[in-house]
Amino acid sequence: MDKGISFYFGYNIPPEERVKMIKEAGFNCVITSCDKKFTSENGTLKSQTRLFKKHGLILTSLHLSYNTPDLHYFWQEGRKGEHIAKNTMREIKLAHKYNIKNVVIHLFGIYSSVGEKRLLKILDLCSKYDINLAVENIDCTRLFADIFSKIQHEKLKFCYDSGHNNVFDKATDYLQKYGDKLAALHLHDNNGKADEHTIPPLSGTIDWDKIALRLSKLNEVSLDYETMNRIHKQIFASTFLALVKEHADELEKKIQHYKTKKI
Repeated sequence: MDKGISFYFGYNIPPEERVKMIKEAGFNCVITSCDKKFTSENGTLKSQTRLFKKHGLILTSLHLSYNTPDLHYFWQEGRKGEHIAKNTMREIKLAHKYNIKNVVIHLFGIYSSVGEKRLLKILDLCSKYDINLAVENIDCTRLFADIFSKIQHEKLKFCYDSGHNNVFDKATDYLQKYGDKLAALHLHDNNGKADEHTIPPLSGTIDWDKIALRLSKLNEVSLDYETMNRIHKQIFASTFLALVKEHADELEKKIQHYKTKKI
């Protein structure tokens, strides 16, 4: 299976050196964001895609930019909501320019007909460019459910974030309920109280056997880790990458095990 990691994983290392380290650790994929607030760490999207291509890494998904306090405006009348929609469409066109097939979006607020019209317009643009719009599970379970119950569109997909699921809504089995829409993964662990973006054995309370079981029944997607070492700063970057890759390899073994058992 393909395996990837966040281009920025918590270490202030020059972009090209970071790409080489990711490749040397055994990953063949990478995920990144087009948010300009990360340009100082990662470089422009243009420079990133050049580096990924140069070193043979596949960019599996692009996170669209967002400002959490403003997200609810998407579902309301007014210029702020229109601005969010227009910026989303601009970034989808950017994804098309760099041949990226999956974009990940944060949606937050209360479902409305205003937001539905905006979202359908965005999805039609995704159809034009053959790009999947993967809605990430964040701390807004009701809206997530409303979106997938009220909108049927070929490009409306799902990005499963294991860490968010463990902190915000453990009772919701996203992979079981929405697995047929799965297009991208944000894999990471935490203590169940804070969104740490880490992995075992550094920290974690997620039942990875359950995730492996769920993934074994779904269409295969890249095992992409949205990890960021914020806590264990004494660990070298190369060691952290090795730990993430080891976890990805173990997860793949568990997935293959459940596929073989055909549970």
